[in-house]
Amino acid sequence: MDKGVNMERKIGFSWLLLPLSVLIFLSFALFIERSGITYTVSHKPSNFLVPLSPASISSSLNKDTTDADTLVLKYSDSLIKKASLDTITAVLDSMKTPYSTLDIGNAENIDLENYGTVVITFVELLKIDAYLPTMMDWVENGGKLLFAIRPDNSAALLKIAPHLGIKNLEEGYIQPVGVEFLSELLPGTAGVQFGLDYLNHSSLPVSLKDSSKLHLISADGNGEPILWETSYGKGKIVFINSDQFIDKSSRGLIGAAYSLLQDVIIYPVINASVFYIDDFPAPVPEGKDELIFNQFNRDIKSFYLNVWWPDMQEIKEKYNLALSSVIIETYDHILHPPFVYNVKQDKIFQYFGALVLRDGGEIGLHGYNHIPFCKEADQKNQVLGYPTWDTTADMQKSLQELQHFSTSMLPGQPFSVYVPVSNMLCDEARSWMPEVLPDLRIIASVYLPDANVPAYVQEFEEAEDGIIEFPRITAGYNPSNFMKWAAANEIMLHYTAGHFIHPDDVLDSYRSEGKTWVDLRETLDEYLLWLYSSMPDVRNLTSSEGAMAVQRFARLNPEYDCDNTGCSVSLDGFYDEGWMLMRTEKTPVSISAGAFSEVMNDLYLIEATVPNFDIQFEVQQ
Repeated sequence: MDKGVNMERKIGFSWLLLPLSVLIFLSFALFIERSGITYTVSHKPSNFLVPLSPASISSSLNKDTTDADTLVLKYSDSLIKKASLDTITAVLDSMKTPYSTLDIGNAENIDLENYGTVVITFVELLKIDAYLPTMMDWVENGGKLLFAIRPDNSAALLKIAPHLGIKNLEEGYIQPVGVEFLSELLPGTAGVQFGLDYLNHSSLPVSLKDSSKLHLISADGNGEPILWETSYGKGKIVFINSDQFIDKSSRGLIGAAYSLLQDVIIYPVINASVFYIDDFPAPVPEGKDELIFNQFNRDIKSFYLNVWWPDMQEIKEKYNLALSSVIIETYDHILHPPFVYNVKQDKIFQYFGALVLRDGGEIGLHGYNHIPFCKEADQKNQVLGYPTWDTTADMQKSLQELQHFSTSMLPGQPFSVYVPVSNMLCDEARSWMPEVLPDLRIIASVYLPDANVPAYVQEFEEAEDGIIEFPRITAGYNPSNFMKWAAANEIMLHYTAGHFIHPDDVLDSYRSEGKTWVDLRETLDEYLLWLYSSMPDVRNLTSSEGAMAVQRFARLNPEYDCDNTGCSVSLDGFYDEGWMLMRTEKTPVSISAGAFSEVMNDLYLIEATVPNFDIQFEVQQ
């Protein structure tokens, strides 16, 4: 057949498709308007978890450190100040590892006799020069030593360098950039490079002995040693040759370094992945966006209905996501009553909201308008160009209007989740929010601080007022290398992921980095493929379900006794389930109750169904 004729027929057929598509869409829209989307409201926030009463928080949240096996050495006058120490203690607290701390600036002696592991959190090694020979003897006899930050290049270091797996130590310092993983120290990282634009190390110029096992090198092409482990006598040493891993985003790496010292380590995790859509449902902008119209021949509303949402549904199905969205009623900067009920786009709110609920998702509250709850004196809204609220009463009334609007649009749906606008929430508003929203159980802001945004930064925890703090970790359709770094660290530390997007990122050339929706969808899909490949068997949960998982994580304290044949595990604070990670080079073959699965070669995800159980290892012949 003639190609020209064939092309003409194809073109003719495509012209028929356009009016047909419009007709189908109009019919579908009319059907939605007349019949609505049906959804089922469950009065249980989860099919498999129930909320725990704040009054039942276990008194065993903080382990008694009198029997601690780990000693954290700190130096109050260190040039690094508290950053390194705070990161280490936060990691050990999260891993429910009891520890004692000793300030070497005030210590008359360093007694290692009662400890199995020592962590050095300062750079001034000369301050403990007199104790280093004793410390090396202690390692040789079976002790475990972690240098959590590279020490100063001094005579003190030079004396013990051969015991640290170092073959040669030159004078001064080098400035390597980035890291490349030679092993899967963190899940999903083997062979991956991070930090060429944010990890600028101050490191020691070293070459290593062949017996040293190197896990991290610089990513700048020079392959400088950044993290390694080595044996010394019966003991083990892990050495971090960098001053960069002292912030919150690197906690998982510190936890992984600590875990390398132990024959077996078991610690509680959350095991939850939560996917948020902020500003959704929200008013859909009128008119056309030039980039979208040129690409899809649609105005903004038609793009959301016929392109963006179907694509998001496809991604949801591919990765079995449980969507958690949060409502914005209006984008008008209305800061004083009356806060008018928005009826202009109620059908679009009902349509998208009902679809989220129909598919097992959850809807929370974001804001009546898109103005963070801060006053002028707080000096926070001004940072991002937002106006400020005049009175507490105005903020509270706007929130009450949002609650009224949301329950009217989606009857029967409980609204227990609040996500702060632009992740900003001032202290005063945080204190009264549970009173204004009696159903509020969860606040979901962000995990990592941002130098450019005065955000409400959270830990995974239960607050004193009973609110569950459940931060999000990463964001956007095109997560940066830094976000991927943060995600990998949180997989290792908490086995959790919290990601959020905004529908209108597509309309903003800055937030979309100039990429088309086709590009953004592709990069989001690539990120999620890496994420779920890195954390097999993770549970996709709604925000409320994730928060209930945080409750169980926060209260769980594992104690375990291991030998070459297995481990006996006892869980203090166990309620109805417990999730843990176990790192060991031994091979588990059975568990007396519950289940386990392999995350990577030496890391296992354990599900506990009873508070006491045994794990058996493969017996080495």
